[in-house]
This record gives sequence, structure tokens and C-alpha cells, in this order.
Amino acid sequence: MQIELTTQQKNDQTAFKDFVEQEIIPYASQYDQEEQTPIKLIEKLAQKGYLGTLLPKDRGGSDIDMITYGLLNEEIGRGCSSLRSLLTVHNMVAQALLKWGTNFQKEYWLPKLASGEVIAAFALSEPNIGSDAKSVETTATVSGDSYILNGQKKWITYGQIADVFLVFAQHDNKPSAFLVEKDSPGLSVNPIFGMLGVRASMLAELQLNECRIPQENLVCRQGFGFSHVAASALDYGRYSVAWGCVGIAQASLEACL
Repeated sequence: MQIELTTQQKNDQTAFKDFVEQEIIPYASQYDQEEQTPIKLIEKLAQKGYLGTLLPKDRGGSDIDMITYGLLNEEIGRGCSSLRSLLTVHNMVAQALLKWGTNFQKEYWLPKLASGEVIAAFALSEPNIGSDAKSVETTATVSGDSYILNGQKKWITYGQIADVFLVFAQHDNKPSAFLVEKDSPGLSVNPIFGMLGVRASMLAELQLNECRIPQENLVCRQGFGFSHVAASALDYGRYSVAWGCVGIAQASLEACL
């Protein structure tokens, strides 16, 4: 099936391309060598509205269509796959909250995510499991008006600088999703270096040792962490990664010509 871009989509694609050519490609190799993404670059993404592209305008977003979102990921991926991964995980969390969050969670977090005031990370993977949320070993138990989380998360993209994590844990043997802020008591964040590729994606390992969070940080309902929250978020993640891979292929082709 052939898809013809609309005039607006073509204009947006040109704007994305110009941003990548000016702000990313000249410095991408340096970011990779230094294994970090400059905060100033992330701020530029936010100023362009690229961190809240899929969110509705009444939540501070741009409310673009999925094709345009794909074009954005393609162009960012062409310039720097690490930076594309920030778009991926940040928007995964935003979309999970948009679809499954409480009214308070939506009102409080979504405008901050859209503006870049807050950076979000998706904390599913663990040392012994990948994207199988049903098998996570991290646990959550109720203590008064709080949840207590214990466990590990690993390979968390942009975990080094994230302000809030969407963490998946077993609550009464049911996978559930929780928002954990970076300054939550009992949470420690350890950087991971020496990756083969996407080295500017600032991966981290999370240690949750009696990590206490408010009960209102539960996203959706108990036991809905895999079937609802993770499943829908991962759909957006796979879509973003696929378009980013097209960008990598395009960059490879251009390098050969």
C-alpha cells in the first residue's frame, strides 16, 4: 500500500529534517563517545514540542497524527538512535498515563511531560526478564497509605536523568504499574556504561529497597500492569522503534552514496 503524505505532513517532515541536520547530526558522534545526551539538546526537543507530540492540546501536547509521529522518529533516528530512544520511552509513559492514568495523574503529569519539565522512563526490564511483564520479580506490598517496592530494574533507557519511572511490579502475584519519582525513599539509580551501540541513551539500573510511594501512584488497577498498561505502551514503543530503524537505514544508505 502506498501512502501519500499530506501537505502538512510534508512540511512537518521538512522541519524535522532541518532540526536533525542542524542540531543533532553534527554532534551525534560526540554524544556517542561521551555516552551522554546534553540536557540542552533535550530542552531544544521540548521547545519544539517534540516531547509531547501525541498528547492532546488540552494536555499541553501537539496532537499530531501517527504518520507524522513516525516521520519524527524516522528523522531523529537518522541523526541519533540514542535520542530517538528518548522519544520512545518518554512517549510510552505519556501514552500509558493518557489512557490508563487517574484524572489526577493526567492533570499533574501530562503537561509536565509535554513541556519537558519532567522526563519519564519505562522501567519494565529486570536482570532476569526482558519485556515479559507477567514475569517481573519486583514486588509491591501495601503498608498503610503507601506501597513498598522491592526489586531491580535494568537497561532502563534514559534512567540516569529521568524524573519519574513507570515501574512494573507484582502486587499479590498480579503484575501492576506504579509511578516512582526519582527522589522516592529507597530508590537508587546506577548508570550503565560501555554499551556496544546507542551509548548516549544513558541507561541505568534501578535498585528498589523498601521504596515507599503513595497508593495513588498505582496506574490503572491492580493486576492490569501487563494486560493494559504495558501492552498499550509497548505498542507505541514498537511503532517508534520501527520508524527509527527506517531512519538508521536511510542514514546508512546516505553514507554509502
